[in-house]
This record gives sequence, structure tokens and C-alpha cells, in this order.
Amino acid sequence: MSSDTGPARSEVDRRSLDPDAETMRRLGYELVDRVVEHLHTLSDQRVARRGTHEGFAAQVDEPLPEGPSDLEECLAFFFDRVVPGMTRVNHPRFHAYIPCPSSFAGAMGEMLAAGTNPFAGSWLGGATVCSLELTVLRWIAEMLGYDPLAAGIFTSGGSMANLVGLAAARAKWGREVLERGSIYVSREGHASLDKAAAILGFPPEAVRRVAVNDRFRMDLADLERQIEADRSARRLPFFVSSNAGTTNSGAVDPLSAIADLCQKQELWFHVDGAYGGFAAITPQGRARMGGMERADSLTLDPHKWLYCPMGVGCALVRHPEWLERAFSAEGSYLKDLSTDEVNFLNRGPELSRPARVLSVWMVIRSAGQQGLVDQIEEDMRLARLAAELLGEDSRLEVDEPELSIVTFRHCARREESESERAARDTTLMETTLEDGQLMLSTTVLGDQSTLRFVVMNHRTTETQVRHAVDRILEFVS
Repeated sequence: MSSDTGPARSEVDRRSLDPDAETMRRLGYELVDRVVEHLHTLSDQRVARRGTHEGFAAQVDEPLPEGPSDLEECLAFFFDRVVPGMTRVNHPRFHAYIPCPSSFAGAMGEMLAAGTNPFAGSWLGGATVCSLELTVLRWIAEMLGYDPLAAGIFTSGGSMANLVGLAAARAKWGREVLERGSIYVSREGHASLDKAAAILGFPPEAVRRVAVNDRFRMDLADLERQIEADRSARRLPFFVSSNAGTTNSGAVDPLSAIADLCQKQELWFHVDGAYGGFAAITPQGRARMGGMERADSLTLDPHKWLYCPMGVGCALVRHPEWLERAFSAEGSYLKDLSTDEVNFLNRGPELSRPARVLSVWMVIRSAGQQGLVDQIEEDMRLARLAAELLGEDSRLEVDEPELSIVTFRHCARREESESERAARDTTLMETTLEDGQLMLSTTVLGDQSTLRFVVMNHRTTETQVRHAVDRILEFVS
């Protein structure tokens, strides 16, 4: 019996998705040249701009391509039409939010991962890369004074790492916590904890928001009150998430005291260090974060204060059994996997996962621990400098930074309402954004509008900070 599949195309006629070796080499050199030029001129480029879908689509939208395009033209399209409208989160004067500054070493690691395309979901699928991930996780634990035998995994970011920590705790306590469990998060805790709880099947009321003090650190007394009230109501307190640097202001919770309470109450002690955790590799940071090393689970973001490219988070869990109980999977297609080695599919939600480790490995190995300590200390110094310079203007009220987030606001005028004063904060943010020289962001601390000036970038120098502050003060009303 025969089948008619139409005329066959010869291998000579069919266009390969890969060009020939010489073309790949030439395009690779061109790509690196364009990236280096982009990085070298970042400080001269506009930081960001507002825009609408309609406006940006005019630059980047096009019909579905039916036929091939030259790779050179694709490269030109990206740099000529996509990059100009980008928000440059690695810009030396991007002071809004918490940047992902990346570094050339980190970018090299990403190129290695994309170019060699390792599979990092199982030992059989990528033994050397999985072994490297175990090594780098141990490096991170050692730098932070955490248990080097803890289990861990590189994730897509801090949100996923928070989910991993909560899932491990749920695995320890069992399904009963889905019905009666209480999860304690400060009012300044990250919204990803609410998302993680919902994804894992907890009802919204399971997440208890704990009060903070006037420095926006978790109020230990309120935490104790809520735990006791829940026990009296026959609920099951089991998980406390504390902050090693909040997203809003960089506040560090009283970690040692919370660790003591969790130990006494037999609760899971989680530390969300996505923003500030890596500051603990410095003497100054470690002094402020004493107790973090006692966490049952720890969230970190190498794509923030480890200068890795976007998309690299990290979860560490003290006891491997709870992590693997949370995520272990079985299937006939997995029967060839070794059960004597680490299969990362059993430590997180992904089976197909990229080699995120390569960018982290490249940064740590090239900079060394001391190089990273020096850079993080410089970021914190520049944040203190920015606070000092802004504080010299009597029109502004400035908070002392705990790590590298400077919060400040317009001083209230006589008989001015909070909403009127807050509007001046928003106007300042929008004016600097339109100016293009720097970017700030706004938030609310307590019941007060606040501007944020974040320093977390190895490209940010004292000259850049002084320039940014001078520009801000030109627009203060």
C-alpha cells in the first residue's frame, strides 16, 4: 500500500534553520558588537518613556511572516525598532523599583546556556550542568552562612522561590493546613506570597497580614497575638514569612526574634530575601540580617543583587526531604532516571528547565566573593550619598536607607492636604520620566505617598548619583 505525500523537497532545496558556520560566526560577532555598543552607551540613552500599545505597535508590529527574512535584518529590527522604546532596567540612572542590572559576565552565562542548550531538569538529561547547579547553590549557602547541605533550586525569580518555600512547608504539615492553616506575612511583605498561597490551594483568609512598626519592620507582638488568636480559634498556624529587605523601603524584619518565636511555636520560618538577601555577604548586611541563616526556607534573587540577567531566582530549603516531597513526580517516561542523584524536576514545578545556573556561575566565578562584597557595599554607600544629597534640600523629607532604597517625599505645605502633597510626588516622578535622564517610582508607606530612589547597579557611579539628584532637585516643586 502506498501513500501520496506530494513531491519531496531535496535537502539542497530545503532552507536550514541554521545558516552555515561562517555566517553564524559573522552574525555572532555582529550580535556581540551591538550588545557591547548598547551597554557602553547606556548612560547616554534615555532611561524610559511612557507609551501606548498603539504607539509602540507602530514601531514593532508587522504581519505574520510567510517567508524567510535574513538574520541580519532581524538583528537590525530589534536594535533599531525595539530597543529605542525599552525601559532600560540596567541603566545606571534607573532608580525606580528594584532593577535587574545584569552584567556582561552574567550575559555571557546566558549566551552559553542559549548556545549549548543544556537540559537541567534531570540528572540523566544534564548531569554536568546539574552538578554545577549543586555546586553554585552550595557557594551561595556558604556566602550567606546558610547550611551548605540545604536543598535548593534556581527558579525564574523570587515569586517562584516564595512558592517553593511555601510548598515545602505545606508538604511537611500535610493537606490539613489547606483547610485550617494560617500563613503570616507582614503588611510590607511581597504580593507573591498571596499568589503562592492561592496557587497551592489555600483560601484567601489563610494569609494573615501582620502589622509593622514605624520603620516598617514586622511587629513581633502583633505576630504573637495573631498566632495565639488563631490557635484559640482551632486554626493551625504553620508558616511565617519575614523580610530581609522589603520591596517598598528595604526594611529588614527582626529576623533573630522571629526565628526564636518560630522555634518556640514550632512554625516554619521563611525569609524572603529576594531584594536584600545577598547584602548579607557583606559585614554591614550580615549584622543587620542576623537570624536569616536559621531560616527553614530562603528566597533570593541572583538577578538583583548578584548582577545576573533577568529570570534567575533561588530557593534554599534546609531539609531536602520537604522540598522533594512537595515536588516529586512519577511517570513511565521518567523510569530511566537515577534515584541516587538529584533530579531538579523533584525540587520545583518545572521538568523542562533551562540552565539558569550558568549566568550565576559565571558571575560568582569571575568576580569572586570579595568582588561581589565590594560592589554591594558600594551600592549601599551610593544610596546613603543620595539620601544625604536629597536631604540637603529643605523642600524634601528623606528617610535613612536601611540597605539601598532611599524613600523621600515633598514636605507638606501649610494647609495642604495629603492628597495634594502626594500629587506633587507623582508629578515629580512623571516629570523625571518625561525628561528621560532618570527614573523614579512612587509607593505608599503607612498612609503616606513616597518616592523611591534605588541603587542596585554596578554601572551606577557617584557621578551618576550626583547627576540624578541634581536633576531631581531641578523639578522639586
